[in-house]
Amino acid sequence: MFSEVELARNVVLCPNHFESGQPLHQLILEKVLRGLMDERSCEEHGFFLGITAVKSIGEGKKRYFKNVNDDNDPGIVVTVFLVSFMCRTFLPVRGEIMEGIVDKVFATGVFISSGPLRYAYLSAIKMPRYRYVPASQTEEEPYFLRDDLSRIAVGVVVRFKVLAVRFKQGEERWRDNEFYVLAYLEGNDTLGPVSLAGSEDSLI
Repeated sequence: MFSEVELARNVVLCPNHFESGQPLHQLILEKVLRGLMDERSCEEHGFFLGITAVKSIGEGKKRYFKNVNDDNDPGIVVTVFLVSFMCRTFLPVRGEIMEGIVDKVFATGVFISSGPLRYAYLSAIKMPRYRYVPASQTEEEPYFLRDDLSRIAVGVVVRFKVLAVRFKQGEERWRDNEFYVLAYLEGNDTLGPVSLAGSEDSLI
């Protein structure tokens, strides 16, 4: 589910930032963008795709930071700006139909990535009428084959439905924030391998 939400973040600038000669507005926006790239996602809004508008940049406030465990640390005075902005987001939700590319194939199922979503798992038991075909001398990679010869293999685009979603909070700040999705193909004839324009490789 795509949305546009209003977010706010504190941007901290050290004295050396002001000596770079770069415009202040540009410095602040770069820090916001870099922070969102590190954060990647949150449980409430999903993946951060991009900033669509800056609503306001607050007045800079001075803050003093010092390492309390180091008596020789003189500390540093930084400037903190509160930035409010609009951000386009994507949150996978139960029942949503998505498309993604098959990354790995196992006898138990396949792993699919879709845009910023890196971990969607489609179990073999959620692929009715498909059977697992292991790698052989004629086929270097394993795949799943349906009775109409539709094939789910590495590199194939698959349309699937979201069965369940789980969010995992990263342990190191937000750097490992991640969503995990369980997918299925049951109950809808439009689900499964997608034929790309001008190619039948994804189907047969």
